[in-house]
Amino acid sequence: MAGQRNDHGKRSHSQSEYGGSGGTKRRNPGDDKEQHGIGIEDSVYRYLCPVRKIGSIIGRGGDIAKQLRSETKSNIRIGETVPGCEERVVTIYSSSEETNPFGDTGELVSPAQDALFRVHDRIVAGELPADEEPEEAQQVTVRLLVPSDQIGCVIGKGGQVIQNIRSETRAQIRILKDEHLPPCAFSSDELLQLFLKEEVEMLDYPMELFCSF
Repeated sequence: MAGQRNDHGKRSHSQSEYGGSGGTKRRNPGDDKEQHGIGIEDSVYRYLCPVRKIGSIIGRGGDIAKQLRSETKSNIRIGETVPGCEERVVTIYSSSEETNPFGDTGELVSPAQDALFRVHDRIVAGELPADEEPEEAQQVTVRLLVPSDQIGCVIGKGGQVIQNIRSETRAQIRILKDEHLPPCAFSSDELLQLFLKEEVEMLDYPMELFCSF
């Protein structure tokens, strides 16, 4: 189930990365790979988490993040807050050679995929109070940063892959770039945005969407 490989790591936000006006400077994403030890053959995902929900994957004293790392055997790095950005980058990566059983499906996924699904589940959990039943399925937005040279695994030749996914799942999928990128993204990134029904798990969607970015 290994997909494309990626050498893009977590965006680091040191004082030198910001101009005097508070604007964000775009850095070379290759620098992060060297800094954080992400291998060129690793499976990597960069999930955008709303700042208001980051506590659901960090926990008190970081206990939830530690538990997720331990249970999935993956690496999870949570990017710092970027001025003017309402999201933080959660970088999830692992060896592409390892696999974890996922849920009761018998499906085997990489440790990074396992962690991606668990992070997503924790973020969307509690969108509604436990005693409140929605009249119709709620829509959940998933936003992932994807390097421009990797976006082809989602689009496919002539857009065939993404069209098939839209047809099979009736999911709304958008690929955005340039002015639509959040301040925490690299200039070489594109934004994969999915609108999912709350009752549909991410694993129910074709794995082409979650090949390693």
